[in-house]
Amino acid sequence: MSEAKVIANQNTIVKNQKTIIANQSALKANQTTIKKNQASILKNQAGILKNQSALNTIIENQKEILARLNK
Repeated sequence: MSEAKVIANQNTIVKNQKTIIANQSALKANQTTIKKNQASILKNQAGILKNQSALNTIIENQKEILARLNK
């Protein structure tokens, strides 16, 4: 392999390594965002469960009211 080809290959390798480093940095940032989003989702799910419980209570109260009204 000629010296020019070796140098060209080395330049390509360096460029690829820089791209890999940039991609790894972007990946790490994305993973951080995903973790934050997962935490938000868990909080939202907890809120939904509380709301469902509150709705069940409302439904039970409405049933009681209807039963009293129908007496």
